[in-house]
Amino acid sequence: MNVVNQTAHQAEHVGRPNTLLQINHLSVDYHAENGTVHALTDVSLSLERGRILGLAGESGSGKSTLGYAVTRLLKPPAAIVAGEALYTPRAARLTGELAQPVDVLRLTPQQLRALRWTELAIVFQSAMNALNPVLNVGAQLTDVLRAHRPDMTRQQRQARALELLRMVGIAPDRLRSFPHELCGGMRQRAIIAIALALAPDLIIMDEPTTALDVVVQREILMEVMALRAELAFSVVFITHDLSLLLELADTVAIMYAGRVVELATRGELKRNPRHPYSYGMLNSFPTIQGERRHMTGIPGSPPDLRSVAPGCAFAARCPLAFAACRTETPPLRPATGPGDSQLVACHLYDPRHRAAAPTAAEFAARYEAAYRQERTPGRTPGRMERSAR
Repeated sequence: MNVVNQTAHQAEHVGRPNTLLQINHLSVDYHAENGTVHALTDVSLSLERGRILGLAGESGSGKSTLGYAVTRLLKPPAAIVAGEALYTPRAARLTGELAQPVDVLRLTPQQLRALRWTELAIVFQSAMNALNPVLNVGAQLTDVLRAHRPDMTRQQRQARALELLRMVGIAPDRLRSFPHELCGGMRQRAIIAIALALAPDLIIMDEPTTALDVVVQREILMEVMALRAELAFSVVFITHDLSLLLELADTVAIMYAGRVVELATRGELKRNPRHPYSYGMLNSFPTIQGERRHMTGIPGSPPDLRSVAPGCAFAARCPLAFAACRTETPPLRPATGPGDSQLVACHLYDPRHRAAAPTAAEFAARYEAAYRQERTPGRTPGRMERSAR
């Protein structure tokens, strides 16, 4: 990106004082001998202060790659090939004044070290493996403080470590416990405590409830919600479980094949999912209340990101796909026209192909009818007569 365009993006970012993170046209590739995997393609997202942005999608959709790209934790063969991630730190935390936005992707190693944990922290996937097995929990908590707060005394670091354990609901006597002496839920709480050590403004949580039972998942989520209300930090919450985001996130981005295919508030997404992929995800798990309904699910598998077919990447699995879906890549656009906050990348909402966007009831009826027709025995999947009209 040239200097003029970068300056324009920064000016736009500064004009929105509540924006903490602005990701613009981010693309990431994984280079391999058998082809280049286009893990992220032209992703643009924003996150406001004190809010939770959820990233949902199947495995391989680019969720974790996005989180690691923003924190500059990607290693070869991964490479950020385009885009920027503008982060606005607080110039003076006591007064709340904001500094100029900085592009995290262009920081020097020294600048990046100063930003990490202090302003931006990450909770890594898999609590079973994220902690150092040969150091106790207290040592790992104080290590962060020793590296970034060298002016703190040993007693101050110890006091802060105890405070962090209490904050996430772990008994203080666990300070000397090793990771193998903790259950999965307690390990996850310890990782969250480490992320909170320096009171960052942004925490990226990469599937923090993976491998935990549903009761512990609920406890962890309630803990995150309570801490966010108390400390007012922002969260990027990455998961393949859309049902979690419908309770937790303020805004949800649905990702598929390295792109954002729908962006909406959790209420909008729950009431009226616009993209066929979003609808399929919402109908892939049962409800425990209300009347019984048919579960449709999503047939097929995600595409090979080394050679994605022209057009919409979801077309081969979509029961509503038509001719344009196989030739043109749909941009992320307002679903019902200018002013609509719900964005969707689907030709069903392109005025060139349809005079008016389908209503929620119409969309649901067509999706389920098409899906049932496609699954009828004796028919070849993908050969049904499909139409957007």
